[in-house]
Amino acid sequence: MLLSAVLLLLSGESVAEGFQASPATITPRHRPQQLSRLYSSPEDGASKDEATSTESVQRPRIVENHRRSNDPSPLDLMRMMGTSPRRVFLSALTSTFIAFAANFFGITSNLLSTLPESFAEKTGLDSFYPRGDYKRVTVRGDTGQGKCSFVIPKDWVADTSLALAQAQRRAKVLDYSMKSDQMGVLPDAAYGPPGKTDMQGLSNRETNVSVIINAVKDFTLKGTLGSDPKAAAEILLANRPKPTTLISSFEEVRGENKIPIYQFEYTVDRGERAPPLRAISVIAGSLAGDAFVTLTVVSLDKAWTGQADDSLRKIAESFKLLV
Repeated sequence: MLLSAVLLLLSGESVAEGFQASPATITPRHRPQQLSRLYSSPEDGASKDEATSTESVQRPRIVENHRRSNDPSPLDLMRMMGTSPRRVFLSALTSTFIAFAANFFGITSNLLSTLPESFAEKTGLDSFYPRGDYKRVTVRGDTGQGKCSFVIPKDWVADTSLALAQAQRRAKVLDYSMKSDQMGVLPDAAYGPPGKTDMQGLSNRETNVSVIINAVKDFTLKGTLGSDPKAAAEILLANRPKPTTLISSFEEVRGENKIPIYQFEYTVDRGERAPPLRAISVIAGSLAGDAFVTLTVVSLDKAWTGQADDSLRKIAESFKLLV
């Protein structure tokens, strides 16, 4: 044995090579590990791919969901500001109501312009808010008879001098030394453009609309003034101190109660002292026969052109009696 070892050393072979283990000496537990590294079934590959793809898709989604969960919700933001959805709703509702009530930026007027004129008149909204370029006014006599309504340009205002004169007339009634003819006849209402001229260039002094309501008994339009509008207009104009020229006259039925009216247009010659005037008068009698109502729109004759002419005629056309 010793001799064979010496011979091996002399021949140049290593002892390890001489003592290599046979395949039978390899333990069975190492062989499956080597085979598993060399071979993998298609099912294992597919499952690995699915796991890899699932892992690659799900991982960003998990991160994204995690980030979204950290963002504050609208309710959380409201709580941080010390408010709630109910308060936000009530605030928006209140702001909207105030904006419409105050006609903020003219939104209420613009809304009324989209609605029929009859609806705005029945509800009375056009008496509080202008409908387009016009607003409605209502006039009633001192004794309560002869209530009427008509529209005027939205920038027109009530005549303050008339209000002062009416107050002075009421005060003079207590003075028995004053005669009735010294007090004269004052309109029950008058309106005109503010300042010296309005937006259309109409003079405040020469342009206005006035209403006179006379308390009478058993008055009828056709029974008292006749059935011919032209003849009735000539009778009324004949009592004017200045010369007048009748241009046109006609009869029309207006209002829900179908009350007849006479409307006539005429000019007033003021001589060399002032330029001539043009006016439209509308007269009507109440259904009860206790009031005789006259509306008169007047301005300079040369002002009845273009948009100013449309505005002045719109006032006369909108006049009607109310019961």
